[in-house]
Amino acid sequence: MKSLYTLLFLFMSFTSLFSQQIDLLKNWKFSNYDYGAAFQENFNDADWETVIVPHDWAVKGDFDFANDLQLTMVVQDGESKPKYRAGRSGALPYVGIGWYRTKYKVTAAELKEKVQLLFDGAMSNAKVYINGSYVGERPFGYISFYFDITPFLKEGKNSIAVRLENFNSQSRWYPGAGLYRKVSVIKTNKTHVKTWGTFVSTPLVTKRKAIANLNLELLGNGTYTIKNQIVNPKGKVVTTKVQKVIIKGETNVKEDFKITRPALWSIEKPNLYKLKTSILKGDTEINTYTTTFGIRDINFKVDGFYLNNKKVKFKGVNMHHDLGPTGAAFYKNLFLRQMVKMKEMGVNAIRFSHNPPAPEALDICDSIGLLAIDEAFDEWQVGKVTNGYAIHFDKWAKTDLTDMILRDRNHPSVIMWSIGNEILEQYKQDPNHITKYLNDIVKSVDTTRATTAGFNAAKGALVSGMASIVDVAGFNYKPGIYGAIRKEYPNLKFYASETGGTVSVRNAYKFPVVFDTLHNKRGNSLNTKVFADGLPGNFETTQVPWGYPPFKEFASQEKNTTVYGEFVWTGYDYLGEPSPYHEAKSRSSYFAPVDFVGLEKDKFYLYQTQWKKEKEVLHFFPHWTWPKLEVKSFPVVCYTSYEKAELFVNGKSYGVQTKKALKDLKFENNTIDIPASGGGNWDLLKAYAIVWDDVVYEPGEIKIVAYNKRGKKVAEKIRVTAGAPYAIKIEPEIKTIKNGEVGVYVISVVDKDGNLCPHYNKNMTIDVDGAAMFLASGNGNPTNMQNLSIPKRKFLNGQAVVFVKAVKQGNVIIKTVSDELKQENNSLKVK
Repeated sequence: MKSLYTLLFLFMSFTSLFSQQIDLLKNWKFSNYDYGAAFQENFNDADWETVIVPHDWAVKGDFDFANDLQLTMVVQDGESKPKYRAGRSGALPYVGIGWYRTKYKVTAAELKEKVQLLFDGAMSNAKVYINGSYVGERPFGYISFYFDITPFLKEGKNSIAVRLENFNSQSRWYPGAGLYRKVSVIKTNKTHVKTWGTFVSTPLVTKRKAIANLNLELLGNGTYTIKNQIVNPKGKVVTTKVQKVIIKGETNVKEDFKITRPALWSIEKPNLYKLKTSILKGDTEINTYTTTFGIRDINFKVDGFYLNNKKVKFKGVNMHHDLGPTGAAFYKNLFLRQMVKMKEMGVNAIRFSHNPPAPEALDICDSIGLLAIDEAFDEWQVGKVTNGYAIHFDKWAKTDLTDMILRDRNHPSVIMWSIGNEILEQYKQDPNHITKYLNDIVKSVDTTRATTAGFNAAKGALVSGMASIVDVAGFNYKPGIYGAIRKEYPNLKFYASETGGTVSVRNAYKFPVVFDTLHNKRGNSLNTKVFADGLPGNFETTQVPWGYPPFKEFASQEKNTTVYGEFVWTGYDYLGEPSPYHEAKSRSSYFAPVDFVGLEKDKFYLYQTQWKKEKEVLHFFPHWTWPKLEVKSFPVVCYTSYEKAELFVNGKSYGVQTKKALKDLKFENNTIDIPASGGGNWDLLKAYAIVWDDVVYEPGEIKIVAYNKRGKKVAEKIRVTAGAPYAIKIEPEIKTIKNGEVGVYVISVVDKDGNLCPHYNKNMTIDVDGAAMFLASGNGNPTNMQNLSIPKRKFLNGQAVVFVKAVKQGNVIIKTVSDELKQENNSLKVK
């Protein structure tokens, strides 16, 4: 995990957005009851719960499908009439009202200056009060916003109250609830750099020099000296500009900087610069503001995306905002954990679906070298759910979109602004011209990046012109018509904004293995298999009608080289959208190569073979412990970077096999009138994996030996039939965390030789002591209905994951008991 420590250091070096006085408001009182007088200054909240922000009130509740039963028609799934769906938004009790209250002390001197209250996100319909007075509101739960609260404050202690309210049917996935991102008080001089008031762009970038343009927004009155210093990644000031400025109210200032031999920001070397802006009155510095930025050149051509004049194919994933069993509350080190895992898989780009992320998420993308698509909306005027963003769109869309761009425009990772995803206006030819309206808003704030949107109704978006209004079009689940799109629209720039859709559960397998091969006239799969236990297998065969296995996308992208790349749906499984397992009583998704608790499924290694060519990969499945197997033989699949491989069962060879190149792409259509491309087949699988079709199961040892082109043995992997459960193994993912951070343990049940017991699904009790408290646990099973915040968890196929929150310095002591098995671990340390 050395790479993780390096990434943590880099991240902590570049997280500060402001050099002003910033106080994080962490300690709050919370209640789910709607007290009518809770906004009042002297309201008695003594019996309320004490919580630490970020806080998600709903994730601690019990799963119950009555919490989020929705009567809805999902156009994306081809439905023509509404039906009831359970678990669509996570089956957690997020609906309702939450009040937060805290105290904040202000001095007389500070009251003479400027005090702002900044929310990184508040879910949702926030109303803010200071000392009983209404300050303002913001309905959109994903957007960052701030208020000047100076006029509402008094010397001494001040009361801050926030009312939030979530409605049923306001989301298609789990939205979270509460102050789930950080809340800050920013204290500045009356004359100061406006919040989000710097914009650094790099219109000229070469290896020898770069030009950086600064657009600076100042607030205040009087004559001041403005000093701007650019600091390189090594901490050295490389250029300084000083000018006198007369500030009258809101004043814009521009500067140009020449930087010689710049350290460029790239995926491989994410170099970051800092701009320190100082406002001086005479010789006294009265305000400073630090902006982190990167020097890079981005270009969007018909044949592809270019970073620093190098063509880069998107190897991307979509990411929802929850962090698994801990819910929507944003913990920086948990998101970093996710991104490190994605980098290990070969990912180079993230699409934040389908709303703006926490700002620290983009800090992390900047610091570790991930491209990012910042996405604003999942709905425009036509709603997908009863109480979704559509009810706010007309009043708030311009403000929300503008604020997203102002907040995020200095992140070098952000390459595109997405104005929407699968918006239903596609089906109506965009009658109110919302695409142009939003596109124009983006261009009024930032012209240095491309605009985009994710279209699932490709023909509607193309014929209506919506796909041509944005700079670069995204198409969801359309590998069969990339060639047809290019033929009919030769100048269109586009990428695959969502791909895949096969569903799976870690270490679960179903026999016999049957692919979905029948289709309707639109190309959707007809014979999708839904298993009664809610646990589909890992052969990439079972999917929603519009979904298809990863290898179909690989084949189409290899042939259609002008497609910018893909964004897999999704990087991690997330709360809500358990398609197609609504009737199986599931409460989280199945789509990703990494499961809900952060453990790899088999297809993680498939993506490694395609996206991380430098890595030697040798992974096969299924496991080799089948005491109750109902079939005599089954396929063994090997995802590998090697040329060929040989399979042995108890020393008996099943022969040397290679991948079988595709002769043609039978799933391709020559017209955009047949948009879908559901399902897969054995030919596609065998083009990207080595497969032995009928391997007879015999308890004992299975071994795969890999060979290079010359037939020389270069690697081998062995699995054996596991014996009886013998011990619990507790492994912290990293050995050191900081106070307030979250530690993660992988808990496994193994036999006496240390082999995983892949059928162990018994319950475990968890006890955490010492320097941390138990926070949550999970096992990757979308049907598991145990409360995430109670220290009990069933294993899924031999494994579970426990999350603990550091509360003081020292060692964390974790104890687990399952049946007759007991184990203790104290190797995690809080610094």
